[in-house]
Amino acid sequence: MKKTLSVFMAVIAAAAASTFAAFAGDVELDTQKAVETDKGITFTANSKDLAASQFTSDTTVKVAYSGGDGAESPVKLVLGYWDKNDNTEFEFGSPASAEVKASEVKDGEAVFTYADITEALGDNALSSVFAIDVEADGSTVTCTGFTATNVLSSKEMAENDFRRTIRVHAKKPATSENWGQSISVGVDQFDVSTMAENSFVIAIFESDLDKDVVSAPVEFIMQSTDDTVSPKAKNNTVWGKVAPVLFNNKYALFDFESMEDAYGTDDFSCVSTVYIGDTGKSPITCTDIYALDIKTIAKDEPEVSENSEAAADNNNAVETTKPADTQTPAAVTSKDNSSSDNKDDEGSNFKLIVIGIVAGVIVAAGVIFLILGKKSRETYDVNKHRYVKK
Repeated sequence: MKKTLSVFMAVIAAAAASTFAAFAGDVELDTQKAVETDKGITFTANSKDLAASQFTSDTTVKVAYSGGDGAESPVKLVLGYWDKNDNTEFEFGSPASAEVKASEVKDGEAVFTYADITEALGDNALSSVFAIDVEADGSTVTCTGFTATNVLSSKEMAENDFRRTIRVHAKKPATSENWGQSISVGVDQFDVSTMAENSFVIAIFESDLDKDVVSAPVEFIMQSTDDTVSPKAKNNTVWGKVAPVLFNNKYALFDFESMEDAYGTDDFSCVSTVYIGDTGKSPITCTDIYALDIKTIAKDEPEVSENSEAAADNNNAVETTKPADTQTPAAVTSKDNSSSDNKDDEGSNFKLIVIGIVAGVIVAAGVIFLILGKKSRETYDVNKHRYVKK
């Protein structure tokens, strides 16, 4: 009986271990492009490569570095995130940042825990983070390694609808007027098919308009040149123009439902390029595009290119980390009635793990009892040296 119980407990332990392993893997990012610095960013982990919403309660971020001196960590993490709780004149929040200090330093490595990261974010969800910067903190350093342990895979993110936020920044912003386009972004930087219900796109731009603007100064354009899904396609081409549901003279918010109406379907898989353009009210210069609460697709994503296609004068849009310096936005002129509170996706990780363990235990128990049942109908024949039916 004791031997049977030991076997049973071993099977349970194996099932539990395999379940935790399925939900907890490590991600190591390539840091070859890290730079040496004494007061800036040495390395950036963008959310396309590693989303904070992949983190579990067991996650630690380990940053290896060269340089630095003293007992304190010479590096810190700076989380770039969209702060919906920010009290600005734009009702849907604004980009913000939060510093995270290392909880442990040893042998050229700084360790940051899940608790450190979530405490720095406060009430903001992990899915709101669009970048994690490694910054120098008082010494000259170079990031030589970036590893996040015990994180969810892209497959698990996709299956459980865990969202993420990305940012595309124009290194050389271009100005458009008379219904032109200020910025173009290819699918390699923003795959619009990751948009879903409760996803939003926010454009930050400069204009000559007063704060009490009554008509939207910008539009979001979805282009497809080889379209096989949209009923609005003509010669396999779509140029879907989307009006913002919330805007002022510096911010514009576009929702999923408006994009669906403009494009003719909620299948955006054929969209190859998106644009922010002006509506003839004023010249505009789009500096940043944020895509909030987008889906994760369980597939290999193309690498982010250094430069994007320019709409005018090669604006070189690339996903980056620091919010553009913008003035406090003016009063909002059109309210968004479709927005909803963020789901706390991260809180369901533990439930999923428990369900997996229980399922594994049930299967293991069934196998063991089938084996025991078979053995109870047999007896061991000492002459034949094997079990025979009773």
